[in-house]
Amino acid sequence: MNTERLAPRESALLEGLFRTYPELDENIPEWHRLLEGATVLDLPAGNMLVHQGTCCSNFMLLLEGTVRVFQVSDDGREQTLYRINPGDICLMSLSSLINDKPFKANAITDSPVRAMVLSTHAFHEAMRISEAFRNLVMRSLVNTVCEMMHGFYDTAFEPLDMRLACLLGRMFERAGSATITITHQQLAQELGTSREVVSRILKRLERENCLSLSRGRITVQQPDKLPG
Repeated sequence: MNTERLAPRESALLEGLFRTYPELDENIPEWHRLLEGATVLDLPAGNMLVHQGTCCSNFMLLLEGTVRVFQVSDDGREQTLYRINPGDICLMSLSSLINDKPFKANAITDSPVRAMVLSTHAFHEAMRISEAFRNLVMRSLVNTVCEMMHGFYDTAFEPLDMRLACLLGRMFERAGSATITITHQQLAQELGTSREVVSRILKRLERENCLSLSRGRITVQQPDKLPG
């Protein structure tokens, strides 16, 4: 884990923050001083940021990379709740910090990440002095809740094979390629099911010539059968 103290506002790090979160570039000296007291965190992929049931001790503004927030069922199955991308903030972190309650999920880095980290005290000061920060918090709350509600609707009402097909369609579209690198276990974690169930559906899609499967890779053969 690498951390560094921020230099003055003209530093590349603060410029990067305001590129990622342009609404935070407020001309308030107290706000700038607070940001200059933050640290920058660099972590590799696969690093567990917080475990379910522990208290959140800081607030993260993500500059690079992706963080996955998920819960684990009693039988060990993972269910992805949402992802944090640059420009987003974490709903569960907000809940933990504002209510002084334990984090209700797990958070892990999906890729190498760089983030600006505020202490709990700095977070509450930011809420007090910066209207732009408060607006960012509210916008992120609304967006994440809507994303989670959409996911819960899909889980409750969409057949699993359709959910998997839609997930793959979105992944191929984001990758801009006919081939994506992902394991059956990772897909199962996204959908909150078992690897065996995902493998059965993928093999059926392969028999139908929709996909071709290889170790850790999936290639689409008939994109029109994978709705996005």
